[in-house]
Amino acid sequence: MPKIIPDVLKNLFSKPFTLKYPSEKREPPEDTRGKIKIDREACIECGICKRVCPPGAISYDDEDKPVIDLGLCIFCGECADACPVNALSRSKEYELGLYERDKAFTK
Repeated sequence: MPKIIPDVLKNLFSKPFTLKYPSEKREPPEDTRGKIKIDREACIECGICKRVCPPGAISYDDEDKPVIDLGLCIFCGECADACPVNALSRSKEYELGLYERDKAFTK
């Protein structure tokens, strides 16, 4: 028992190795697969994003602009890679917990 007392005291007075999430947040890495952002002004309504989306998470609204269902999206980025005018892009936003299903759409 006496052998562990120095280790216990050392750990008791040292700073923690982990961050106190969510009050302290770390910047996500460059290649983070986060929420897809849509530039509705740049979109040319070609429909390629909808065709290449593996889970079928992309639909079109009344203005023929893409809408992404975040409940279905797997954040693969295929739509952003396929967009010829770069209207879709990946973001580093990964905290997407919601209480209401209506807010799970990106416009």
